[in-house]
Amino acid sequence: MKRQTLRPVGSQVTEYIAHLYKEYAGKLFYAAFKYTSDKHTAEEAVQRVFEKALMYPQSILNVPEEEILYFLSAMLRNVMYTMADEEKKNSHLSLDYEDGNESYHLEDPENAYLRFINLESVKEKLAKLKPPLCDTMLFHYVYGFKYREIANMFHISERAVAKRIALAKKELRKMFRKEDFYER
Repeated sequence: MKRQTLRPVGSQVTEYIAHLYKEYAGKLFYAAFKYTSDKHTAEEAVQRVFEKALMYPQSILNVPEEEILYFLSAMLRNVMYTMADEEKKNSHLSLDYEDGNESYHLEDPENAYLRFINLESVKEKLAKLKPPLCDTMLFHYVYGFKYREIANMFHISERAVAKRIALAKKELRKMFRKEDFYER
C-alpha cells in the first residue's frame, strides 16, 4: 500500500471549494436532513463533505462543472452512511447494571456478533473474486452506490451491474459452502 502524503492546498483551490460551499451547502443540508431528520447531524455531514473535498482536492477538480452537485451528493450519501455506522457501533448497551455496579458476567453484544463472523475469511473471499465483480459488490454494499451510479462509473448498463452482483454473490456462496459457513 502506497503511503499518501497530504500537501497544503493552494489558495485557488481553497477559494474554489469555498465557492462550492456557498453555492451547494444549502442543497446538501436539505438532502442530509432528509436522511436524518436531525439538524445538527445534517450540518455535521455537510461539514465532513467539504472537509473531504479539502483533503482530496484533485478529485473535485477533475469533476466537470455540471456534475459537481451529483458528485457532492454522492459524497454526502457516503458520509451519511459512515456516520450512521459510527452511531450504530457506539450505541450498544452498557456493561453495567442500572445501579452502576459493573458485572463480569455480562457480555458485550457486539463481541458475540463478531465471534460468528470471521472478517479475515471474508477479505480472503473477496480477494479471490474477479476484480470487476469485487469492485461492483464493494461499491454497492459497502459504499451504497445504486446500480445506475455504478453503471455510469464503469460505463456499462444497469443490467450488467445487477448481473455482476448476482455472479459475485453466487461465487461467494460457493466459496463459503466449501468452508461450511453457509447453510442452504
